[in-house]
Amino acid sequence: MTKKKKDKIKIMVSSTVYHFKSDLDQLCSTLIGFGYEVICSHLGTVYPVPGKSPEESCIAAVADCDFFFGIIFPMYGSGITHKEFQEAVRLNKPRGFLAHHDVAFAKQLLKQFMFDDKGVRTNFKLDKKTPVIDDLGVIDMYNLATGDGLPMKERLWAQEFHKYPLDGAIFVDSLFKNEARFRADLEKLKGS
Repeated sequence: MTKKKKDKIKIMVSSTVYHFKSDLDQLCSTLIGFGYEVICSHLGTVYPVPGKSPEESCIAAVADCDFFFGIIFPMYGSGITHKEFQEAVRLNKPRGFLAHHDVAFAKQLLKQFMFDDKGVRTNFKLDKKTPVIDDLGVIDMYNLATGDGLPMKERLWAQEFHKYPLDGAIFVDSLFKNEARFRADLEKLKGS
């Protein structure tokens, strides 16, 4: 009896690209080396749906993945990444996140201005882009990724890192290196 070949697990890597191309190249190469199929616009592996915009194709790719892996860098980009995050949450996709230290730090520093006493988002905005963080949308993405404001049992982990691959790659290895364990955990999620 021949063993049925398993389909590769499709991992969508969602991130801003500008300033972070080499980080994304390294991360995606690691995932491919572990045996995963990587869906990433930077690599050109997002299917360009005929007649649809790049944004629409990226949003459609979220539905096609088995696991959504978001990376929250301190630069916001075009906003497509934020929409991908929103779609992953809407579809309740199995997901995980890496969050740059500057975003987590800025969240703590600016939450007094960004949220009222009831935790509702105010209209507070940055007057100018800074070298540390260019748009508060990255904090909104972080809050969406982690489920900020939800009961503790509904929140998700966003591993903080300073520099990829120095410390971010450790988390990527911990999560994805054992493909059999990761596959089993995904199957458990589907069954629940």
